[in-house]
Amino acid sequence: MSPLPVDWEAKYRQGTTFWQRPDSNPALAGWLADGTLRPGRILLPGAGQGAEPLDLAKAGFDVTVVDIAPSAVAFQQGRIGPFGGHVLLADLFAWEPDAPFDAVYDQTCLCALSPALWDAYAARLARWVRPGGVLAVLFMQTNGEGGPPFHCDLGRMRELFPADSWTWPAPLPAPVAHPSGLSEQPAALMRLSA
Repeated sequence: MSPLPVDWEAKYRQGTTFWQRPDSNPALAGWLADGTLRPGRILLPGAGQGAEPLDLAKAGFDVTVVDIAPSAVAFQQGRIGPFGGHVLLADLFAWEPDAPFDAVYDQTCLCALSPALWDAYAARLARWVRPGGVLAVLFMQTNGEGGPPFHCDLGRMRELFPADSWTWPAPLPAPVAHPSGLSEQPAALMRLSA
């Protein structure tokens, strides 16, 4: 199963990746400051050319990035390789880690996937985060049709990450403005025991 019939490599080479921020999402700084994310093994699926892998590596995390675009992989290898980070070129729907992670940071991967793939992706996330671990995710709020990025309706997100498997923060933090004019809803979900 391939993530999307989108040529992500072409998007990076053409510079048509408007969803990427020049710096890390402000939510990341908050999660680091309040201890929601603590140094350990962390996965960043579909990180593209984002700033978060480097910021997490500098903060002492054992960072793993998995991306399907060769230029994104090369970019991240150049940035986090000196910190001992792991950067893999792989299809997330074919890849499995050797062991679950302490945390997963999903900046834009979920919203880049067709909603038809969300259930399969959520099942993978449930396997990739250890019990007691954290899924730090930003749900894109486009309030529109089509994508990517696709609108991550919070009702649908609660179905994907149900209360019998994940603890949701109450209340949710305030949405974060995105440079594109959209917004993202941060949520740090704790994985319950399987």
